[in-house]
Amino acid sequence: MPPYIFEGKFQDKTSVVRVKLLLFHFQDENRVHFVYSPHLDLTGYGNDENQAKKSFEVVMEDFVDYTVKKKTIAKVLADLGWEVKGSEKHPRKLLAPSITTVINENEYISEIFDKYSVNTFHEEIGLPV
Repeated sequence: MPPYIFEGKFQDKTSVVRVKLLLFHFQDENRVHFVYSPHLDLTGYGNDENQAKKSFEVVMEDFVDYTVKKKTIAKVLADLGWEVKGSEKHPRKLLAPSITTVINENEYISEIFDKYSVNTFHEEIGLPV
């Protein structure tokens, strides 16, 4: 079983799990700013860091909205390497893979580190389960 970096727990009747994600911020050769979540494989972009963060928030909301409506959020997270405790229909706990596990399994992340100066930060988000 791979090591995990953090754990989100079932919170209340709204079925929301609070998790702290590691996010990467970098700027490409065209001066476009990106905010990327390796744990969710989601990216936002913009002309500056604030626009990239806002774009990421929209992408994140769309991801959650779509996967909740399709009832696939547990399956998608499992496909991304997360460990889902409980059933897919009634998950009780989410465990995200460690960043080293994610980096080893995703060539895109290595490419980001090889090509760009990367800043990292953590952002707490809510994931419905």
